[in-house]
Amino acid sequence: MQLAPVLQEVAASVNPMAPEERLRQPARWAYALRDAVALARPDWVVTHHDLQLEALAAAEQVDTVEDAPDADLAVSALGAGALELTQTLSGLYPAGIIAASVTGPATMAERLAAQLGETDIALDTAALDCGDALAALAAAHVERGASRMIVWEPNAGCLEPRALAQAHEPLLRRLALLGVDAVAVGVQGLRACGYAAVACTIGGRGAALFGRDAFADSASLELALAAAEQSAGADAVLISDGPVPGDCDLTALRWLGERAAERNRPGGAR
Repeated sequence: MQLAPVLQEVAASVNPMAPEERLRQPARWAYALRDAVALARPDWVVTHHDLQLEALAAAEQVDTVEDAPDADLAVSALGAGALELTQTLSGLYPAGIIAASVTGPATMAERLAAQLGETDIALDTAALDCGDALAALAAAHVERGASRMIVWEPNAGCLEPRALAQAHEPLLRRLALLGVDAVAVGVQGLRACGYAAVACTIGGRGAALFGRDAFADSASLELALAAAEQSAGADAVLISDGPVPGDCDLTALRWLGERAAERNRPGGAR
């Protein structure tokens, strides 16, 4: 089992920093995350979770969702901050797995339309328009040291699997050229895409989700871990379903990291 919890709210509970300030000071925020990583000892260091980031970045550059392919997300303030965070974390953990997050094209399309005040969009077409911009941003994360990608796509339930796969194709094609695996998190239709693993509430593949309630105590985490292994296999990637709550049981989180370290040690319990 490879653990990939999103630790940004745990980091904020130890090193308080307002959400809007984190990517304005990405190097400082990376060091704040380091304290949470030391506590949880994850296999993957997940950079962030922000389903608005790409939509807000694109809204600074385009007037309609149709123009999304023209947006250069990497040069926006938010995009540049996320990239610097990835680069700083890759420097802090040169031998570790840095998993950069991007929002999926359907989710980005819906949120970009909301930012621009477009109330009537064809989501399948809009998702295609966002796919190219996201592919370029993902490549920039890889250039700065990301060795895995997590693609968050919760707002795609109304898309047919074929349309969803077409929207994700530019992103997957770019990552394949770079030799980087990605895990998609969201709806079951993502199983039809070419991701190395898919985590969803029911019926994932090679990955599983921890819900927020799992971090209440060690007993809850143990039950969630057992359920994840049963549904996705002992070699699956285990991802928190969004950020781990900042008020989680830190003793339980430490227990999870120690258990994972023991399991991954040669000759450790399996």
